[in-house]
Amino acid sequence: MLISSEGIVLRQTRITGGRRLINLFTRDYGKITAGTSLNEKGKSRAALALRPFTYSEYDIFKSKNSFNINSASVRESFYSIGEDMDRYFAASKLIEYIDSILEEGVPSPKLFEMTIECLRCMSESVNGPRTLLYAFVIKSLRVLGVMPHTASCINCGREDVVLPVFSVTAGGLLCSECASLHGIQESGREPSRLIYEPSFDIVQVLDYFIKTPFRQFIRLNLKPEVESELEMIVSEYVSYYLGSDVFRNSVSLGIE
Repeated sequence: MLISSEGIVLRQTRITGGRRLINLFTRDYGKITAGTSLNEKGKSRAALALRPFTYSEYDIFKSKNSFNINSASVRESFYSIGEDMDRYFAASKLIEYIDSILEEGVPSPKLFEMTIECLRCMSESVNGPRTLLYAFVIKSLRVLGVMPHTASCINCGREDVVLPVFSVTAGGLLCSECASLHGIQESGREPSRLIYEPSFDIVQVLDYFIKTPFRQFIRLNLKPEVESELEMIVSEYVSYYLGSDVFRNSVSLGIE
């Protein structure tokens, strides 16, 4: 059966016979692994569509247990990402993160649209490609149904108290009283690495990332101290709930 879908290359693996396995994030079929004999080294539109950071249309033969890319044409190339190391690093981490959280064959059109928009903004980014990466990851938590609870203390439900503590394992904010039950304020006990007392207003920061369009992050850099804390918290949270260690892993798109 012949199918067509827009998609983005997540990863390539070279196999025997001059063929490649391409991990694609497609709009209609989610993440799929497809073989192809198309030559990536040429200058044709099909060759360009097999390269990273390119939004393309793919014609695919789907059999019972496999996919094969017959032809492809570029819809939009975010080539400027490769012209800057900061953009390239952030965009590669973005693709690596998407690859790690998607299930095979499960469509996620909202996440697909977010990916296109984020790559588009990264290709234009002046100062904030890494901030765009944080924005994507935080926005994706809501799409995936694992957004931290920040409206009240997740343990007792109280809203009329200061909520200074973020607990990864609890899935959101804790008031001071409930935080003490987790041992972080007990004399002689070390705090858990999954419980944090941020120096910034984490409710305000998470809310800002959720509500602000990607385009507004193009020129935005976080303060170094805020970025360091935020990355630590988000990294642990994503690892705990999604099993992704993308912030700690080295960048590799698996492309030869």
